[in-house]
Amino acid sequence: MKKVLFIINDLGGGGAERVFVNIANGFRENGFDVEILLGKKTGVYLTLVHPDMGIAEIGGTSFYKYLVALPAIFKKKQYSHIFTASDYISAAAIIAKKVTSVSSKIYVTHHCSLPRKRQLKHWKGDQVMKSIHRFIFPLADKIIAVSNGSLAWLRESSKHTLSQGITIYNPVFDDSIYTLAKIPVSFPASILDKIILVNVGRLEEQKDQFTLLKAFAILYQLNPQFVLFILGQGSLRQSMQSFIETNNLQQVVYLLGFDTNPFKWMSNCHVFVLSSINEGFGNVLVEAMALGKTIVSTDCPSGPAEILQNGALGYLCPVQDPAALAATILKAVNSPKDPSLLIAASQQYTIDEIVKQYIEIL
Repeated sequence: MKKVLFIINDLGGGGAERVFVNIANGFRENGFDVEILLGKKTGVYLTLVHPDMGIAEIGGTSFYKYLVALPAIFKKKQYSHIFTASDYISAAAIIAKKVTSVSSKIYVTHHCSLPRKRQLKHWKGDQVMKSIHRFIFPLADKIIAVSNGSLAWLRESSKHTLSQGITIYNPVFDDSIYTLAKIPVSFPASILDKIILVNVGRLEEQKDQFTLLKAFAILYQLNPQFVLFILGQGSLRQSMQSFIETNNLQQVVYLLGFDTNPFKWMSNCHVFVLSSINEGFGNVLVEAMALGKTIVSTDCPSGPAEILQNGALGYLCPVQDPAALAATILKAVNSPKDPSLLIAASQQYTIDEIVKQYIEIL
């Protein structure tokens, strides 16, 4: 029997964390011996892990912590396959394999694509990342990118062809999404005759909800029937709330925090909006598609255009352009996509379908 380990910092409410839980659970249900190793045993997705699966922690999330802990764990456990997420964990795992000479195969999962130009504050981190990509990633047994664009970006970043690189899309949903979507929503305000917009994502720079708020301010001036619900938590919540209050949008824009069931909100929207600067994939787009919802997304690197088939399954607009985002949302409201087409297209991203693809590469 294959013995598989998944390593990730924690099981907080991010897309990569949910993907790892979905794959690990899928492996366990297919009879594999599966364990999860966390930097810290925290996060809302802990409750979603298969009850028979072992979960351990090393007590920290730094590169040094992983570099010290992993060699002993690898030698003791003798895993057949080790899946990693994040550059630091992946680098530490590859180095640990080399120093211990274990036969475990290291499968790096790559979940991001960054803009070509970033603020100076990211320079140091970006240089470390590029060094990892160039000198350590090529030593991985396999590299699994979550989109074709993400793999192309990684090849450019690493300056290598990465012949072991493949694309497997994220395992996003199963039939439970349809049950969860039917649960009644307790709206914070009346939605009678309103045009409902929903956004789901961490309140961080990458998700760029400030561009969405600026676009909404434009829309609201054109039509006061618009209302916006944003689900997620993060470091920018207070500054976003200040923007809402400064622009007198308190009665039409609501920051709802993290919800383990965003699907009930999605199912009630007219348009689902993603305003990100960059994405590796974009799980929420698939979730909205599965519920038959018309989507507006920024055409950011690198998942949205692939998921939306370059606009055939949704509307794309430039990154960080509030006026363009507002205009695109108006277009989506006036010309919604065919729900049956969206639901059919989403089926390639079911958990069962993607787990099969992961099993095939072991």
